[in-house]
Amino acid sequence: MSQRIYSNTEIQEKIAVAVKNLSDADLDKFLKKSNSKAVFDISTPLFLKVPEHFTETEKANALKDEKGVIRWTWDFEFARNGFAYAINTQWYARNDAYVERWLQSLE
Repeated sequence: MSQRIYSNTEIQEKIAVAVKNLSDADLDKFLKKSNSKAVFDISTPLFLKVPEHFTETEKANALKDEKGVIRWTWDFEFARNGFAYAINTQWYARNDAYVERWLQSLE
C-alpha cells in the first residue's frame, strides 16, 4: 500500500483554511462538479452551499447526493455572505497530488 501525502482529514482542514482567502467568484467555482474535477480530480463538487438559517436537520439532509449517499461534511464548515459551506469527504490517494499542487498555487 502506498503512502499518502495527506489523510482525508488533513485535506479537508487545509482546503477549508485556504479557501477563506479566495474571492466569492473563485469559491463558487468549487460548487461545480466540472471545476472540482479539473482541480482536484474528484467526482462531486468540492463544496455544498446552503443558507446559514438551515436547521441542523436541513443541513444533515443536504449532505446527501441524488442517490442518498453522504458526500460532504460539516466538520470543517465555514460561512460567508449568509451561506454555510460543507466540504467534500470523498478523497483518495490519487487526489493527494492535486491537492498539494493547488495548495502550492495559493502560496
